[in-house]
Amino acid sequence: MIIDPDHRVRSALRRLLEASHSNASIVEAGNAATALAEARARSFDLILVDTLLPDLYGSCQLIRHISDQPTTAVIALGVRQEDAANAVSAGARVFIRKTASSEQLLSAVRAASTPRFETSPPSDSSGDPHGNEDWSTF
Repeated sequence: MIIDPDHRVRSALRRLLEASHSNASIVEAGNAATALAEARARSFDLILVDTLLPDLYGSCQLIRHISDQPTTAVIALGVRQEDAANAVSAGARVFIRKTASSEQLLSAVRAASTPRFETSPPSDSSGDPHGNEDWSTF
């Protein structure tokens, strides 16, 4: 599941994950309330969550709820480095900045993923020979 209030971010993340995980079934949520309802209705192998959700539950409280499942890997995405410690202490396995390259994001997915979430083996190139391809423009 991808949780982010910006539909453009959700769309970019969806395209990146679909390109690298062809058998993935991806659910999107634009706010914490919808995400919490989805997480209660089904289980997820991987959840990407923005650290600055603007609604009632807030990101850290949401991460606490959705990271309770041992088979769910939660990756927190944010622009502020100071959100990293809060997200990880709330239960996120990894924090990654939204300015990270596509390869860095996919590496975080591989690192945080449970054995049930199939990933492709790492490749030697990520489209940009310097690994600087920005996933948000994917």
